[in-house]
Amino acid sequence: MTSPWWYSGRTWVFAAIFFAGFFIGGFVSGALHHAYVPAYREWGRDLGTSGPMWMLAGAVLCTALCFALRLWGSSYLHARIVWNPQARTDSLIVSGPFCYVRNPLYLGNFFLAIGIGLMAPVAGFAVIVIGNVLFVLALAKHEEVMLEARYGERFRTYAAQVPSLVPRLFPVAAQGDAHPSLAGGLLSEVLMAALLLGVILAFVDRQHGEIDFFVLYGAGLIAQRLIVRAQQQST
Repeated sequence: MTSPWWYSGRTWVFAAIFFAGFFIGGFVSGALHHAYVPAYREWGRDLGTSGPMWMLAGAVLCTALCFALRLWGSSYLHARIVWNPQARTDSLIVSGPFCYVRNPLYLGNFFLAIGIGLMAPVAGFAVIVIGNVLFVLALAKHEEVMLEARYGERFRTYAAQVPSLVPRLFPVAAQGDAHPSLAGGLLSEVLMAALLLGVILAFVDRQHGEIDFFVLYGAGLIAQRLIVRAQQQST
């Protein structure tokens, strides 16, 4: 099954959603406040003088949670699978986080949208979060169609037991002999690590942190593409 363009280019679609959020948010913020006011500052002002820092700490926490979820899930996969242009898998994995939720990486993306969205103005936060939710739902649906076509009743049984994006409280029994690889997970999540570092810098460096964030985003995106290309060429 050949994946549609929006799935094959999902990295760039996500980037476009974030760009649109910051651009639209910046335009609206400029019209309302005559300045670029991130959501964490605007909402944080209602919490007192330390409010913006608490809101930005929440952004760090959400981004860290995204990284942890994606790292856990990616350690059972490979960068060539996680970032493959086509929806594919070497096997139906029912182990680790996949015993709680079918799409732990996409669940992580929800938290990423909140964490990064807080650095955009309020209007941009809405664009980023809503855009990510709708796109992740479409991506998950496409992958599930592929998995059902390949694994049939086995996948349907798994899907009936494990939710797509809202985790179970207790895991189902693991199946197969999948073994996680922390090194493989880290290679798959270089971009998310760069985003996490960027949000942390925005928290600790109030003067240049937001600029550092955008620089690290670009660097992480390039590094991730190079890693995926190297893995694809080695197989």
